[in-house]
Order: sequence, then C-alpha cells, then structure tokens
Amino acid sequence: MHVSPAPSDALVHPTYARLLCVLVRSLGGDLDAVLDQAGLSWEQLSTREQMLDYRVVQALVRTALQVSQQPNLGLALGQMAQLSAHGAMGYAVVASRDLAQALATACRYASLRNSLLRFDFELHEPPEGSGGNCDVGATLRVHERLDLGAARGFVLDMALGTALRLIDSVVGLRPSGLRVDVPLPAPAQLAPYLQVCGDAQLQFSASHLALHFSPAQLRLPCLTADAKVFEQASQDCEQALRLAGQHLGHWSQRVQAQMRLRREGEHFQALDEVAKACHVSARTLIRRLRSEGQSFQALLDAVRQEQALWQLRNTAHPIEAIAAQLGFEDASNFARTVRRWYGLTPSALRAQLQGERA
Repeated sequence: MHVSPAPSDALVHPTYARLLCVLVRSLGGDLDAVLDQAGLSWEQLSTREQMLDYRVVQALVRTALQVSQQPNLGLALGQMAQLSAHGAMGYAVVASRDLAQALATACRYASLRNSLLRFDFELHEPPEGSGGNCDVGATLRVHERLDLGAARGFVLDMALGTALRLIDSVVGLRPSGLRVDVPLPAPAQLAPYLQVCGDAQLQFSASHLALHFSPAQLRLPCLTADAKVFEQASQDCEQALRLAGQHLGHWSQRVQAQMRLRREGEHFQALDEVAKACHVSARTLIRRLRSEGQSFQALLDAVRQEQALWQLRNTAHPIEAIAAQLGFEDASNFARTVRRWYGLTPSALRAQLQGERA
C-alpha cells in the first residue's frame, strides 16, 4: 500500500498535471500507464477545472519519474510552464512594474495554484546607522506546508524552475549574480541545475528553497509592464483568494494553523487555549467550526496524523516518544490509531516511509 503524508485538503491546479503529462509524452513515456497509476484518464484530466488532491498528483509524479528516468523532471516542468499557465496570477506578474513587484505578486497569489508551498517575499532591513536610505535587497523564500513525501525533490525542483522562468519572462534577461539556496543534497550530476540556473550561485542542503536579490536586480523593469492590466488581474486574484478562503473554511484554517504553532516537546493546545488565541470563547469556536462541517477533535486528529507521518519519516525518535509528543495516552493507543489510519503498525509504517525517502 502506498502511503501519502499529505492531508486531503492539499491541492494542486490540474494545469500542472497536464503539463507533466505532455512532458512525459515528449520524453517517450507511456502516458496511459502514468495516468492509470494516478487513477485518471487523459479525457478526465484534459477538461478538469477542479483542483487535484495532492495524493493523486504524488502518484502521477512517482510514475512519471520512473517512466522518464529523469531525476530532475521537476526542473524541466518548471521551465516549461508559460506565465499564462498560472492563470490570473500569471497575468498580474507579467504586467508588474518591476521585478520586485512581480515577485511580491507571485508570492501573494501562489496559493491559488497549489497549497503545498508557502512563498514569502522578505525585504531586508537596512543596516543600522544608514538612516534607512540605503538600497535594500530581498529574499524569496519557499516554505513546505506539509510533508511532501517521495515527491519532495520534484516539487521543490519545479518551484525553482518556475521561479527562474518567471524572472526570465518578466525582465527578458536573467540577472547575473543571483544566489539560490536549495534544500536538497548536492546531486551527483550538477548539469541539470547548471543548465537551468546559469551563473547563479548554488548552495545545496539549505534550510529552505530561497532566491536572494540585490537592490539593482529588484529594480529591473518588466518588459510588458501595464498598470491597468496589473490592477485588473490583481483584483481577479483578490476575489479568488476570498472565494478560496470561504471554500476551505476560515475558522478551520485558523484552528489548524494555531495547532501547528506547537514547538517540539510541547503538548497540543486545548480547546480553551485555541479559542483564546482566536479571540473567541470555546463555545463560539465550536459553533463556528460546526457551521463549516468540522469539529475541534477532527481538526486535531488531522494535524496529529500529518505530524505523526513527518516524525516517522524524518526522525529516529522511539515510537513511545512520538506517541507522547502527539498527546496519546501511551504507545498502544498510538499504535491502534496508526493502524486505523493506514492499516500498518507505526514501525511498519516508518519502514515504508523511510524506504520511499531513500
């Protein structure tokens, strides 16, 4: 049995799945075999408008990597995607005033296309004593919102390839001296990265995927800057963000975000504590979650499940320690819950997950 560590609300726009299929076919892969493994047909995928569950995408990626024998397939897919493939976000990006605005726009609206990654655009503080008048650079940093499982390398490679394609498209020529941090081990073959990244300075085994920009790079004008188009596309994106928030359940998102703030070694917050952090009473929070078809316990179980998988995949902590950290009464209770989730004992699940990572 294949086990995905992604929760069921981890979604990806079908455009990227379609592009992946086109890429696999161009490499001589058996497209039908790839789609069969994901439980899809091309007829279904080619006309689909709804977002895809990440577990479906993960199966698609795993088979595509096997069929293509291209370990850096994600880089190629990121480079392949035209800005128009990113919908209204792409139009807003290409109509931006300069590279700084284009990057900030992409970060703000990236969640409209997938919920796997969170993008931050951070302007650096000027040094002390500068009076705030000196040039300020910035960093585009990518955060993994969940355990990406066996497709992690593919997803991060695609994010990098997409970011570099965005830069090339809006300013016309890749700025020299770009610095890129990659949160993956240095590969045996650097050629795919060098081909995509050009003269960028690469640092592997970093904590996050990140691109660092100088003040001069941020000021580069966009080739197709258009203030009116930018305003209209941005309004479309803002409306889509509001609708997405309504669809996913605002209060459910807030509660799970609060639960995930727990530091290692701390227990999960109780209902009263979470309600206080959300500035409502416990009774009001229960009522608002119920209106979204959710319960506090169901949301807690989903976060526990997500974090249990991360711990089993990425740490060597004893099963008893993981159980205690996740708030289970004892290891036996944790084992019964894991078996209910996946039909496997925690030890067997750990062996399978770590085997996939290897």
